[in-house]
Amino acid sequence: MDSHSTPYIDHAGNVIVPFNADPKYHFWNGGQSLSKTLMEIKANEKIWNRHIEKPYPRNEAQ
Repeated sequence: MDSHSTPYIDHAGNVIVPFNADPKYHFWNGGQSLSKTLMEIKANEKIWNRHIEKPYPRNEAQ
């Protein structure tokens, strides 16, 4: 059984990466970029713009 927690957005719009999350989410320690994590957890544009400087990714089909 996997004991890792997944990253999430809290009620204030902060990205929370739990200590026991898969180390791939530890962007501060060589893990994947925060932008990739935000895409995985389907962060909305407001959250994206709060944490990432590059433009919000748009779905090509839209």
